[in-house]
Amino acid sequence: MLLKRKNYDYLSVLRYIFLFFVFAVFNNLEGEVYPYSFAPLVASLGLGASPIITTILFMASFLVTGSFGLLASAGIGAGVNVITFLIYKRFKIKPKYELILFAFATIIGYVALGNTTINTPFLKRIFLSVTVIILSLVLFVAGKTISEKGLKIKLGKEEYSAVAISVVAFGLGVCNLILPEVWKGVSVLILLLCCYLFRTGITTLISATLGISLALYYGDINYIAIFLAWGICAECLMPLSRYVSALAIAVLDFVLELVFGIYGGYSLITALPIFCGVVIFCLIPTKPIKRLKEKLYTFREKQLSRQSINRNRVMLANKLYDLSGVFTEMASAFNAFKKNTLTEDKAKIIMEKNVKNSACHNCNNKEKCKLKQESVAVGINKMIDIGFAKGKLSLIDLPKELGEICIHPNEIIYGLNKLLAEYRNYLMQNKNLSVGRQLIADEASGIAEVLRSLALESGALLKYHSRLERIVSENLLKKGFPVSELLIYGENESLSVGIILTAKELPLELLERTISSTLSFPMTISERVTISQDKFYIHLKQALDYSAVFGLAKVKKDGSQISGDTHSVTKIGNDKLLVALSDGMGSGVKAETVASTSLSLIESFYKAGLSSTLILNTVNKLLAVNTEDSFTALDIGVIDLKDCSADFIKYGAPYGFIINENGIKIVEGNSLPLGILDELKPAVCTTKLEDGDMVLLVTDGISDAFGSSGDIIDYLRTVPAKNPQTLADDILKKALSLSGGARNDDMTALAVRVFKRVA
Repeated sequence: MLLKRKNYDYLSVLRYIFLFFVFAVFNNLEGEVYPYSFAPLVASLGLGASPIITTILFMASFLVTGSFGLLASAGIGAGVNVITFLIYKRFKIKPKYELILFAFATIIGYVALGNTTINTPFLKRIFLSVTVIILSLVLFVAGKTISEKGLKIKLGKEEYSAVAISVVAFGLGVCNLILPEVWKGVSVLILLLCCYLFRTGITTLISATLGISLALYYGDINYIAIFLAWGICAECLMPLSRYVSALAIAVLDFVLELVFGIYGGYSLITALPIFCGVVIFCLIPTKPIKRLKEKLYTFREKQLSRQSINRNRVMLANKLYDLSGVFTEMASAFNAFKKNTLTEDKAKIIMEKNVKNSACHNCNNKEKCKLKQESVAVGINKMIDIGFAKGKLSLIDLPKELGEICIHPNEIIYGLNKLLAEYRNYLMQNKNLSVGRQLIADEASGIAEVLRSLALESGALLKYHSRLERIVSENLLKKGFPVSELLIYGENESLSVGIILTAKELPLELLERTISSTLSFPMTISERVTISQDKFYIHLKQALDYSAVFGLAKVKKDGSQISGDTHSVTKIGNDKLLVALSDGMGSGVKAETVASTSLSLIESFYKAGLSSTLILNTVNKLLAVNTEDSFTALDIGVIDLKDCSADFIKYGAPYGFIINENGIKIVEGNSLPLGILDELKPAVCTTKLEDGDMVLLVTDGISDAFGSSGDIIDYLRTVPAKNPQTLADDILKKALSLSGGARNDDMTALAVRVFKRVA
């Protein structure tokens, strides 16, 4: 806190020193001393400066310039201001445009008394009073603009005008109070700094404004042209080097004199101010002005849209988390239903009770049976156990304990058989319901997990790269791409670039190369949208290290209407490729329907982001609960194009092969096909691939034609494995030749070649 207080006091001292200099400068707006400093007095008090300190500095400015004759009228005006603003400060009121009245009240003393040393004409005093009133308002607006908006907020036209008039007046005062050469050197320094800090076009306006002060001092409008020439020259060369730009101003000034004779002779006095401004600018360290430039760019950025994007991401993440909770509760609810299943022990107790109520209730011998109740109960329980074991009872299953007592055994057997049949139906229905509930519970759990992952991904706030955006934009402009808007967001592998270009033709390859070289890693166009006839939106994301191409060859079984083999090659997520073969048992429409349905489900589930275990278990259960025989051999490969690895999942599928320069690797599979049993464990293999590796998947139509995996390997060693389509065609052709041209089953070969992308 102490350090902050010291900094605050330090800045306040500098502020009041500058204010004293402003008073002295404004007193010298003309060749003689006139109290134009009334204007900055009223403006500074209106902006919240201390009435006491400001008034003391105001009076001291007349003493420094030796204008003792103005002390009386200045004292009256200062006194009016002190009283007025102390009252305002007491009641915590901020003055606004009533400052015009305060300025008028301040200048009345000068109109009445004038300068007691020099007799100033009354009309001159009236003119000066009007000027002071106008300047008070102008300086107040300019001071308010700089103190409140500074460089952070875009200024209005009246604010620009107020600042420009204030700068012109200040420059004119410096020329009269000190020397015009001083203002000239200061102007060169200001011009170069503005040229470095601000965007193209602003420096031209600033240079013309700075030149007005010298034009008024010398009565020569050519100075405005000189300053404009400096500004244009500096702006053109600043992108090349700030030192070259600064030196160019000094050279240009000499050339202007040489060609046009604007100064009437070039001397040390003429060159020294420009030289000093150039040298001071070149001596300023680059780091601080770069930091200032970064801040200015940050101020000018449109942050609302970026903050809105992040805010919407957070809101979406919260909603996704809520939805995830809903599906988690659904999964828990469906899993809880398992506890209510009727067990075998409970069923036996219920059967014993029911058969006694139905068969024994109207029996004439029930009183006698009550005397041997324990024997009856043992006999009925034995029959129930036999019924559970055999499924159905007959007279030969009647126990001795019950046969010696019961006079109506057929009714007991009939009743128990009926109850056993009902219990079997109950078990079947309950099993189907359990499978259905388990499917729903698993899917709800999987969806909940996907939603949680999406929430986690969406909830991470995007990081924007303003400096990188400027570099990319500049490089694109150099290559001839007219960038209207550009946004870079994300980090590392998730970095994305969005661009709006205004052009009729788009050389996309050049665009990718330019952005990739600027960012130092490969980028690829993922989306292109036409906004209008000559405006396009282009989205680029980081290119994966690897890519893949595939080839497919297939024939249907002789006499079949359609092949029962189906395939899939599709992207899942941003960096994985799913390749799969599904071989429906048999051939024709039915086999094709089972295979394509299975593959479509798997493909959709993978794209949704569900786990492999959940996907395969779900598809297996759906096929298993089908009343018809619905089996399918499934061969899946999930290739990661980021790190060039692969996961192979096989259900009843034949061997797969990985072919490279070092040899041939077998991917084994020994699981049953999907749909035979409720619970199946697939054959799973994970392996690392290399640049140029070829993955070959075949259905059993081809593997049966070759006879063994060894025969396939022997053949693969004889054919080149460069083009996946050629390899698929060759392996199918060889299989057909081995079977004598007969198509005993559907045959399909799918080859995928993985290769490293060229930067």
